[in-house]
Amino acid sequence: MTKTNGTGNHGPEHENDPKIARFPTPAERAEIERLKAANDVHNRPKSEPILNIPPVVKGLSMLLIAMQLLSEFLPEDLKEKMFTSLWFIPANYSGDAPLSISTVLGPFTHMLLHGGWMHLCMNLGMLLAFGSGLEREIGGKRVVVLLLATGVFGAFTHWALFPHDTSPLIGASGGISGLFGAVLMMAHARGQMGDGYGKLVPFIVVWIGISLFFGFFGMPGTSNSIAWTTHIGGFIAGIFLYRPVCRLKI
Repeated sequence: MTKTNGTGNHGPEHENDPKIARFPTPAERAEIERLKAANDVHNRPKSEPILNIPPVVKGLSMLLIAMQLLSEFLPEDLKEKMFTSLWFIPANYSGDAPLSISTVLGPFTHMLLHGGWMHLCMNLGMLLAFGSGLEREIGGKRVVVLLLATGVFGAFTHWALFPHDTSPLIGASGGISGLFGAVLMMAHARGQMGDGYGKLVPFIVVWIGISLFFGFFGMPGTSNSIAWTTHIGGFIAGIFLYRPVCRLKI
């Protein structure tokens, strides 16, 4: 029961009585709206960056850029030593060229070297396009395994077709082609390619066709020949290695 005055109206002494409903004043409503707006701003999720690159792909990109910068600023004698230690020469594995440190390192480290900024930028663009989605789907460690494995497979595909070639092989194109093959298999696993593997065939044909075209006619902006064999070998390896790599407990 509440107290009332003689006329039945609430007296002023009841303004703070918790049993009586009271609407906020205009000043109080304005303060409530101000606090609500400030809280919304504080809890609003931060906007995504324009280039939302996952960490491993970002690290690989920075490594390739750092290697290119290093090759630009090293003295010529040191630059030559770096390249001769890291590139891949098919003849080394056929007995047509002397063994060297690159015989051991080359299958992996040739992917760190590029024939110029145009070559590097094209590979970086494909690495960001193919590697980012893969890393979010299967994790960064598996992306590194795929990149290395398909890059090695691409290099030895070139060796299998040109075993006596003494020209050095450089560039990450074989491994990045492998990432594209893995992306196709990822899309198929998601059901984006329908039933069966029929819808993969046009992509495979187009990629092989592009690789052959640049291999025989060259790439704009560079005078170096394109090792189409590594592109095709790495791409095919990516298709077949995607599922086994996804099952790795890493």
